[in-house]
Amino acid sequence: MTRYWIELGFQVKAESGDLEEHFLSLMDALLDEPGAVDPDIAAELATGKVHVSTAVDADTDTAALERALLITRSAVHKAGGFTPDWPKPDVGDFVVIDGFDARVRPTGLASC
Repeated sequence: MTRYWIELGFQVKAESGDLEEHFLSLMDALLDEPGAVDPDIAAELATGKVHVSTAVDADTDTAALERALLITRSAVHKAGGFTPDWPKPDVGDFVVIDGFDARVRPTGLASC
């Protein structure tokens, strides 16, 4: 198994509330996600652009990307958000309005 570093970028729109609060909730949710290694988030409050970075352990880069997408989408939902192609919650505070841009690369570190 190899450790991969994944960077995901996406655009969000707030349905209600303050984007800063949503991003803080997203970071808290990422920290609770199983399989996420050293997750981080960067966000531009003025534009709603979000960048999530995390390491994951996987056998291939494709599997690493799938795992990182699952982790990120799960965290978005736990934080009260909505992502395309997943069931919309009754109450969603922010919506991912675009697909995900991704970058996948092996870290050169052994997985644990």
